[in-house]
Amino acid sequence: MSAPTTAGTAASHPAPPPLLPAARALEVAAERARTPGSATGHHFNAAGAALPASVTVDTVIGHLRAESLSGGYEAAKDAAPALEAVYARTAELLGARPEEVALVESATAGWHRAVSALRLRPGDRVLAARSSYVSSALHLLSAERDHGVRVELLPNGPDGAVALEALETALRTGPAALVTAAHVPTSSGLVEPAADIGALAQAHRVPFLLDATQSLGQLPVDIGAIGCDLLIGTGRKFLRGPRGTGLLAVRRPLLDRLAPEAPDVRGAHWTAERSWELVPDAKRFELWEAAHALRLGLGAALADLTALGVDTVSRHLATLATTLREHLAELPGVRVTDPPAAGGAIVTFVVDGLDAGAVQRELARRRIHLIAVPAGHGRWDMDPRGLTKVVRASVHVYNDRADLDALVEAVREIVSPHGTPTPPREPARRSGAAAPAPAAARRGTRCRDAIVVGLGVHGSAALRRLAARGLDVLGLEQYALGHDLGSSHGATRMIRRAYPHPDWDGLVDTAYRAWEELEDAAKTRLVDITGGLYAAPMDRPDPLRGPGCRQVGPKEAARIFPGLRLPAGFGAVHDPRAGIIDAEETLRAQLTLAERSGAAVADRTPVIGWEPDGDQVVVRTADSVLRTRHLVLCTGPWTAAQVPSLAGRLTVTRIVNAYFAADPAGPLGPSGLGSFSVDLPQGLLYGFPATGGRGLKVGLDSGPAWDPDAPRPAATAAELALLAEAVAQVLPGAGPVTESLTCLYTMTADRRFVVGEVPGVERALVASACSGHGFKFGPAIGEALADLVCGTARPDLDFLSPSRLFPGGAG
Repeated sequence: MSAPTTAGTAASHPAPPPLLPAARALEVAAERARTPGSATGHHFNAAGAALPASVTVDTVIGHLRAESLSGGYEAAKDAAPALEAVYARTAELLGARPEEVALVESATAGWHRAVSALRLRPGDRVLAARSSYVSSALHLLSAERDHGVRVELLPNGPDGAVALEALETALRTGPAALVTAAHVPTSSGLVEPAADIGALAQAHRVPFLLDATQSLGQLPVDIGAIGCDLLIGTGRKFLRGPRGTGLLAVRRPLLDRLAPEAPDVRGAHWTAERSWELVPDAKRFELWEAAHALRLGLGAALADLTALGVDTVSRHLATLATTLREHLAELPGVRVTDPPAAGGAIVTFVVDGLDAGAVQRELARRRIHLIAVPAGHGRWDMDPRGLTKVVRASVHVYNDRADLDALVEAVREIVSPHGTPTPPREPARRSGAAAPAPAAARRGTRCRDAIVVGLGVHGSAALRRLAARGLDVLGLEQYALGHDLGSSHGATRMIRRAYPHPDWDGLVDTAYRAWEELEDAAKTRLVDITGGLYAAPMDRPDPLRGPGCRQVGPKEAARIFPGLRLPAGFGAVHDPRAGIIDAEETLRAQLTLAERSGAAVADRTPVIGWEPDGDQVVVRTADSVLRTRHLVLCTGPWTAAQVPSLAGRLTVTRIVNAYFAADPAGPLGPSGLGSFSVDLPQGLLYGFPATGGRGLKVGLDSGPAWDPDAPRPAATAAELALLAEAVAQVLPGAGPVTESLTCLYTMTADRRFVVGEVPGVERALVASACSGHGFKFGPAIGEALADLVCGTARPDLDFLSPSRLFPGGAG
């Protein structure tokens, strides 16, 4: 096989480093607002995988949508300018040229391709810092065992960093093939003297490979100033890019001498039967198959970092980490394990008498997210220091002093059984938050991430979704769970796509997907698709319609549902995807899943009042005062009592349902009927076929106004007679009433829900007034409420905003 040739190998020089912007303070509140995950707990794992900003997520999803619409190749062609811009942004970050940058799948992938291209031979010396990451070390040790490469570990100086004198001695001893170090290791906050290492390597003309995986995004990294020839990094850490992205930079003239061991069609041209030609730039290290959506997300993250300024970010992170080290070091029984040469954003520590993994788990229970690093991830560093595992906390732009206080106080709680308790610090406020309540009132009171009041279908759905996102969340129910005094009890509910206005279509689609997801999570069937017919006079001004629905006449309606007889002059809408929801099992499933995800539930706990208090909300029950960052009110008929501003705009109505005797094997059973409604003079009659031995279930969508706290007698003879009169008109063959039940509807004038921010209170949300047709949206409304708590906008719900009920509000 002939040797590969390289096109365009003229030497080039690195671009000058970009000018740093003038010093400015980081606006943490703004960064938190752009980072939905910052509302789900206290996140200290930027050194593992940082929380991405919304724009990064939207960029990734946007390209995936483009691929779904036009195809992967076509979407890539349309995105070509944006994809090429990622190289320019990466080069700007590194002080390199775009042609010196390759985009790879991970830092390890970049390491393997770069080191393999060096073609190390038996006897070649590799001088490696003890800061080297496990994957890099394993690759070098494999080369030593299998190919005779000599790996020489560089000793550390008293400050814990590479001893530069030892490195210089090793370089003078004889030729070396490679010098490598991690700028910042995985196992501590050490910052290696990369520029000094680079200067020594350059002086001896030895390639220097810098692992910048933990430094990119938190420290200024300029390959020209550092003097490294090769650099690897990842997108998921301090760059805040997606997982599955990485970068490799190779400076010329070394780039022109390196040839990948396994060239790909992306990096080489097959020029003849037995020869090929490498592309002239660093793309020779890339693969044809790539996740373009993720690369575009990386580009968005890099643009974010450029806008903030690396120096601004670096100052903020260093200040937070220094403060965290100081406060942790003050705790008895806690030992900070960072060496003297530590800096930047990473802080490591151990707790006397406790395994670091146990500390991590205890912190996770308190919604504080970080990681425990075992010695197996950094043997060369941790073994000499006698460390088997450390707790690693790493800060980023969405962290502030309140996060630090939460971590320190949580460690204090964990340590207290193992050491001497110390008084807690006064907690810091979020950036830009209003003044908190007096310290005496706040100290010692646990502040939840969210409290959900009311655990019917929407409250239990919200509780489940908030808990699944890792929030510290509490659900309060004023009566026993599963009570029959509100709007969510009973055996069945209807689900349909037929609605009079297109405003509902998007939410209907979301609801169907949410039910599928809930069934999958609960491992149980909750929705029975039966098809549905919804009948009304043919001259009705606002007929039902919807995706997949169609108008049918009386004859076709009789064929679809033989058990239903339409009055003269009536037509119907057929919805083949309509069905019946198991309401009781839904409530059980949502609460079970919520508790499984860590939610706390307290029933028989009425809320007697609440009020905002700075960046928190105070919630008062009969026997306690609770605090939360977000309040979610799903209080159904009691909404006006909790949100007095809505009182004049909501009407609570008493509704009667009844079961009529019917043969489940006959025309009123599933073979002749599905879910249905008929708009009759008595009101909207709705119902379900006879199943489960309980007969035909029907109800009228109208009734008298009712005080939810007033006694609620059983259905009266007059109410049941009216219902029987309506049944007789359209359901021939129905027998007498066998049982009945009552419930309450909370109605708005336009029969649309109320979902959104409580007017004038940004930390309180309300979801209610579902006007008799809200159960079918339960899981979708729960997800929407979780989005709103976490700071994710939901413009698709604007048509349900409480503000529309007030003069000048959006409709």
